[in-house]
This record gives sequence, C-alpha cells and structure tokens, in this order.
Amino acid sequence: MAIAMAAFTLAFLGWLNESWLYLYESPIWLNRFTEYAIILVFGLWRIRAEQNPYTRKRLIILVTVVTAFWWLIPWLSPIFEPYTGYVWSQPVFPALHTPGTLTFFLSLLLVFLFGRRIICGFGCPCVGIRETVGFPFRRFSLRGDWAWRLRYSKWFFFIWYMGVMVATQFPPNAWTATLVGLFGLVVGITYFGSFFIIPITGNRFYCRYLCPYGATFGLLNHAGFYGIEMDTQRCIDCQRCEQVCDMGIPVWRQGKMTGKVTGLEDCMGCARCIISCPTDALAIRDVRNLFRPSLRQDASYLLKRKQIASEPRIEPAHRPCV
Repeated sequence: MAIAMAAFTLAFLGWLNESWLYLYESPIWLNRFTEYAIILVFGLWRIRAEQNPYTRKRLIILVTVVTAFWWLIPWLSPIFEPYTGYVWSQPVFPALHTPGTLTFFLSLLLVFLFGRRIICGFGCPCVGIRETVGFPFRRFSLRGDWAWRLRYSKWFFFIWYMGVMVATQFPPNAWTATLVGLFGLVVGITYFGSFFIIPITGNRFYCRYLCPYGATFGLLNHAGFYGIEMDTQRCIDCQRCEQVCDMGIPVWRQGKMTGKVTGLEDCMGCARCIISCPTDALAIRDVRNLFRPSLRQDASYLLKRKQIASEPRIEPAHRPCV
C-alpha cells in the first residue's frame, strides 16, 4: 500500500508540474506521461499476479492500450486531430474526452454498440491506474445502500461537461473561457485528489462519484445495445456478483427483481460479476446479439470453459408448522 501511495503521489506531481510548476521537460519524468509509465510498471505486476484468465486478458489489453495510444503515439508521433467547433487547444490523438474530435465521436459510437466497457474496461487511464496501482485498496470500496445513493453526485459534473460541449461550438468569450477552464481545473483536482482518499473509499471513488466522462458513457449504456441479464432460475443467491462489484451496483438485487442489471449507468464493464457467478446466471449482451440472438456471454463463455448445463431450480419441501 505504501508503494502504491508513492506511485499515486508521483502521478499527481507529474500533472502538477505540467500544469503549474514547469520544472522539468521530459517524455516520462513529471508530466502527463508519468501516469502512463506508472500504469505500465504496475500493470506488468498485476498481469503476472492475476489468477483469473479473463481479468488477466482484460488487464493485458488495458495496459497495452494505455501504453500505446495514450503514451507512445502522442509522444513519438503526435497526430493532431481535426475537430468541429472552437476547442481551446489543438487536440492530439487520442482525444476521447475532447468534444468534437474524431476519436470523441468514434468512442461514443463504440460505447453505443458495445457498452461503456469498450472504453472504461479496456482503454481508460483512469481505470488503468486504479486497476493496477489501486488494486491493494479494492477491499475498502464503499458499499451499501447509502454509498449507492451517493452516486448521483456525478451528474453535477456531467451537466458541467454538457455545458463545455455546447460552449466549444462557439467562438470563445470571457464566460465560456471561464466555464471551460474551471472545468478542466476541477476535473484535474478531483481526478488526482481522489488518489489520496483511496485508503478510505476504495479504488473506484472517482469513477463512481465524480467522472463526467463515465457518466456520459453510462447514459449510452442505457441507450445502446449493452446490458447484463440474469437468469433467475440459475441464480443460487450466493450474491458474489454484488460482493465483487467495485462500483457498488446491487447486481443481485436488481437481477432478482427485474431479470437484468438496471444500474447500467454505473457499470464500467469489468465483468467481475459475470465471471464470479458459479452458475452462469449472469450474461453480457451487446450489438452482436442483434445478429446472433443465441450468443450468451456468461462466465463459461468469457473464461472459455465448458458450458454449465441448465437445470431447473428445485425448491425444498415445506415443513408443516407445529
């Protein structure tokens, strides 16, 4: 944990130096690339230590995408993207969070088709640093009804982000410059500041309560083809799905009530609930199910093991009251 907190501090100093201090100029040391180098180092450790084959594969993809697309391409061969509107600075690929860029529109399309997991689960530096450096703090994740209700806090940042999207479509003035500038400052402070409360809140506090980009992708989870369904006849009520969800989604309760997970705006697609289910009761669906209705992305499918035979659930005989 001490090593993890030291890594978080180094990532924060990198952002602080590039944004305010301007003490060093290096592709790795104390700038925005510092975080990605940390993700690579800790990612190699996490990949080696991970026992679950699906999670290991996802970590390999996540660390590779962060290293290649967020670090090496912008550093070694910067690609300046065309965009619509009046973005304050020239966006460099990948600019997933910059309104109006090509990768912004492409990311929205992919999330609509395959769910938020296409970004958050497989390519987001925020998730990357929390899945690697922040992994020792998973057990501190806030859980329970009150922690679940606090999730609405992120919609304030989402509305602000919507304002930024509108503002950047018009020539800048004093008001819009303040709106956009403050948004960038607040996102940076909350993003890096959340590192230092991880021992209290767990490793996904920012993703759950503060991330405006995750909120945007979360709405597309609802609007698009992504979903998690539960076969209530297979479910044995072990509740492992809720116990492993770092986002605090009441997966088991929602599944038992409706046959599906209804809190999709908070699902970042790690699939821990799916691969932790011992009976294949949970399964992911996405745009592929439109063309392959029989496709069932359950634990057996994701873990590449033999499908579990479906058996009817037998309730025990009731004893008479005496």
